[in-house]
Amino acid sequence: MLCAVAAPAMAQSISSLAQQAAAGREEVDAPRAAPVRPPAEAAPMARIPVAAVTLYPGDVISAGMLSQREVSDAVLDRGGIALQSSAVVGKAARRVIAAGQPVPLNALTEVTLVTKGVATRIQLKDGGLAISGYGMPLDSGAAGATIRLKNMDSGQIIVGEVAGDGTVWVKTR
Repeated sequence: MLCAVAAPAMAQSISSLAQQAAAGREEVDAPRAAPVRPPAEAAPMARIPVAAVTLYPGDVISAGMLSQREVSDAVLDRGGIALQSSAVVGKAARRVIAAGQPVPLNALTEVTLVTKGVATRIQLKDGGLAISGYGMPLDSGAAGATIRLKNMDSGQIIVGEVAGDGTVWVKTR
């Protein structure tokens, strides 16, 4: 007794392929194309300031030290970077910022105009009275900061506000 085993529908024997080729009716499955994906949407881009040169701690940043670069919104979503040059120019670098990199806001600080322990000019104006002299700062400060100083003539501790030119204006009571 002979048992016939059914061949799977997809499987063909070599002899049946040869017969089909001889008969000129070769059936070949067309290659399947890769699934077509919709074109990726272009990621939205924005222009931000980046360091044009490597910035080192203490460098006061000018417009010439910056350039513009387009970055994706994914970079902006991380946050913490300067979005406009006006947020960077006139500030000092707190740490190294590599050329071509976005400028992190936490890497910037105000420019220190008065340094602790370095004699600075102090002025007082009250009505028609104007007094000037030198004092020894007990604190460092940027423009607008209130600092303590020691009057070098009298030895008294006084309080003043740092002006944009580095002069400390003494406050009257």
